[in-house]
Amino acid sequence: MHRCVRALLAAAAATLSATTVLAGLATPAQAMNYDSADLTTWTYLDKARPSTPNPNPSGDYLIGTSRDADGVQHTGRAFFTYDLTPLKGQVLHRVTFYTSERTVNSCARTAPIQVWRTRPVTATTTWQRPPRELELLAERAHGKGVICPGAYLDVDMLPQVQAALARGEKSLTVEVRLAAGAEADAELGRTMRQAGLSWAANHAPKVSGLKLKYPDAGCGTPARHPSAGTWMQADATVTDADPLDYARRWFAYWPVDHPDQRRETTSPSFDLSGFDEGTVVAWSAQGRDYDDAGPWGRTCYFTVDRTAPTTRPLVSSRQYPTDDHPGTGGPGVPGTFVFDAGGDLEVTGFDWSALDGGLVQHVVANHPGGRGKVSITPRMRGTGRLEVAAVDAAGNRGPWVRYEYEVRNTAPSATIDVRGVGLTSHITLHSAAAEATGFGYAVDGGPEKRVPAVNGTGEDDLVFDSTGVKTVVTRTYAGRKMIGSDTQSISVSDAPAISSEQFGWMHSPVAGRPGSFTFAPRTTGVVAYLYDLERDFGGPGEQQRVDAAADGAAVLNWTPEQGGHYRIRVSSVDAGGNRSQLAEESFRVIDTHPNVYANTWGAHVGDPISVSVSSELPDVTGMVYRFDGGPQTTVDGAYVSVDVVPTHAGDSVFTAWARLSDGTLSPPTEYTLHLDSAPQLTVRGPFGDERLVHNRPASFTFTSALAGATAFRYSFDNPYDDRDAEERTVAAGADGTATITLDVPEDWNYSIEARVVSVAADGAASDPRSVSLSADSPRVEVENPWPADWAEPAGGLGVPGQFGFYAYTLGDVTARYLWRVDDGPLHEAPVEADAWMTSVAYTPDRTGAHTLYVQREFTDGSVSPAVAVPFTVGTRPLITSDRYPADTEAGAPGTAGTFRFSGGTAGVVSYDYAFVPDGGAPVLAGTVDAADDGSAQVTFTPSAAGAYTALVTGRTADGTRTTQAGHRFTVSHS
Repeated sequence: MHRCVRALLAAAAATLSATTVLAGLATPAQAMNYDSADLTTWTYLDKARPSTPNPNPSGDYLIGTSRDADGVQHTGRAFFTYDLTPLKGQVLHRVTFYTSERTVNSCARTAPIQVWRTRPVTATTTWQRPPRELELLAERAHGKGVICPGAYLDVDMLPQVQAALARGEKSLTVEVRLAAGAEADAELGRTMRQAGLSWAANHAPKVSGLKLKYPDAGCGTPARHPSAGTWMQADATVTDADPLDYARRWFAYWPVDHPDQRRETTSPSFDLSGFDEGTVVAWSAQGRDYDDAGPWGRTCYFTVDRTAPTTRPLVSSRQYPTDDHPGTGGPGVPGTFVFDAGGDLEVTGFDWSALDGGLVQHVVANHPGGRGKVSITPRMRGTGRLEVAAVDAAGNRGPWVRYEYEVRNTAPSATIDVRGVGLTSHITLHSAAAEATGFGYAVDGGPEKRVPAVNGTGEDDLVFDSTGVKTVVTRTYAGRKMIGSDTQSISVSDAPAISSEQFGWMHSPVAGRPGSFTFAPRTTGVVAYLYDLERDFGGPGEQQRVDAAADGAAVLNWTPEQGGHYRIRVSSVDAGGNRSQLAEESFRVIDTHPNVYANTWGAHVGDPISVSVSSELPDVTGMVYRFDGGPQTTVDGAYVSVDVVPTHAGDSVFTAWARLSDGTLSPPTEYTLHLDSAPQLTVRGPFGDERLVHNRPASFTFTSALAGATAFRYSFDNPYDDRDAEERTVAAGADGTATITLDVPEDWNYSIEARVVSVAADGAASDPRSVSLSADSPRVEVENPWPADWAEPAGGLGVPGQFGFYAYTLGDVTARYLWRVDDGPLHEAPVEADAWMTSVAYTPDRTGAHTLYVQREFTDGSVSPAVAVPFTVGTRPLITSDRYPADTEAGAPGTAGTFRFSGGTAGVVSYDYAFVPDGGAPVLAGTVDAADDGSAQVTFTPSAAGAYTALVTGRTADGTRTTQAGHRFTVSHS
């Protein structure tokens, strides 16, 4: 390395690796340590006892002079020594000495209280031999004009404690007294509460172990260091004595010859963009917690090298040399793969991937330009793939090379007949390898059992001693050589086996027909079985027991009484009462009765109701039904749907049978269709549908479901009205109907409940019918650009604007809006199709207060009540420009534009104007006289692109000024 470069590196290292602790990060404190320093000793000295030590007294202390009950005069001072050793090694954020008054001789005068740093207190400290005062820390005036007594005294001790720790001192002594000139004045004496020293501090994190993680290299020195490229990663370990501080790593890096280009990041991958090839980069690491940053670690170095090797490595393997069928080796047979750099000295290792979803791995070459070796064990037969790339010392990766090889089909296939626990299971092994002479298998890492191969097949019995998932490793052998392997997982259970020729998902059992279950043991010593049957998910039935035969099996004879979904659960029991795991099977039993279903919700007398009828019996040819005592009707098919029409309220019985192929009928199913006796309620609003409109008539028609109705009682209940709903009565006509008409009240909004019952001559009432209604408002909503409540009215005379008319409801039956301003003419505005609001233009002809009146006309010719909207027109002038329209980017620097001013108020004789760029001062300002029509114009030529605002104020002959108007526009760059 060049001598001057070495000198530069050394200087940079000396400058930038200083172990400075940075305190007080901007992030709020999260895990600061808060505590108070231990008071190791203190004393209260009394001038009345000048030679008497008074170490560690109890209670309060006197400062200044006071007389006791016997008239003896006492003058006191207090000294406190605090232990600083817990603060050593921490970053101090706050240290506060504090005390407060208990009693004061006179609050009419001000006492000068002093706080000193002194030499330590000893066991021989007396009034005559006090600790030497070293530094006046604070003087405070207490008494008159402040809280008295009880004033709080606190002193910031952070600088003094930091200085004491820097001097290597382990303690700090503080004196509290009155100033010398006031100490003898008895009116100024006061007693003080015990003093304390509180602090807030934090252990700054430390950093160590700085090195390059990728490429795997050390820290380096200015004279000797590694190279690194685009994929580099640094590494460092951060520790913090405070466990909840969650310290983070920060990295700093810079070109050694440009410390001013220092960058900091939390990422271990440095952004080397802008760094030339060959640049020597210095870097360091630091720990930071929520409160402080620790010292920077040592300075490390690397040279930027982003040039990847061009060598394409040669890949070879003796075990797997070819991709031709049938291949070599076998699953589970490891092979060594050699990567060769062909002598390219830039190559120091290889990245490789087995293309099996795993991570890219790295292997080091035996020497630069040499070879690397890896062992790969194929997991399955067929084509294996491998990608390899050469890597240089900087971690730069060359082009990928793909190597394919064929793995021979030698692994055994294993079929395991698991009989349970403690019983003999059986394993059958087979291999397609012609040279196979035997097989081996091992369970859960146990010893391998060998079996011979006969015609490529081997068999053996095995016994599992426990339940659970078992891992079985199988191997194929040719002589003593393992040529293939496989691994599989099986589940071993001692739950009994359940079998049945009648009951199961593949069978169609019918209720009432007998069948049986056979329970077979899957463990030893079974003497009985416990079982329960559950129907239609109704919960387990009563548990029952059936004894086992000598072979451990048992037969349960069972006849289902009903159809439905069933589940049987069985466990075996040994002589000691130990139960096996639970076995269960589900099955379905066909009901001999047909299935019937109907939905009568909302149905009324005279409405057709669809009834579904079906049967799963195997020999059904049709369905027979009777409704409400009527004749039997036959319909072909096993799944049918028929319509029935109830002629009365209440219950009507629907009876159905399945017709079998021999002409007989199944047992019947009776299904009750219930229609309540509530009358029907039909609502008609002004537009022919059920929508109700405020202040518009609506009709309500009641139709009785019962014969002989003579009247209807009805009510309308508004939940937003505290009054009880008033019930009214209307007579029924001969046809059992009645209709009432009423104007919908304005207080009807949502959830109006209409309730009606029919009443017979004997006073008997039907079931009630309740219907929830809502009413719409015909009101017009208005978007007003001149709000009357604005402190500074909008717009001005002659400045156009537009009203917007819209409504929340009844939009489909609104034809047009009718509107006028003050006593002006009536205007019509057709509703704009597919728009939520209809806009109308309006240009005020005078300033001040106005009223807009608007209503809407519906498709039936009716008109809503008029809505009065007050609005106020201000005095802002109108500003227009063809070249530079408002809120638009147009024109270009140097392109003149004409700006026209008009309106605002009557009698304008001139306009004051200014053109102001965003963030700047006016570039053009002045006054222009108005023409006879009250308008004026000026020309403005922008010198630069950007946003501008034209500000204009009109002035009348008497000097009255209008409100200022603004016109914002943007000058294009070209």
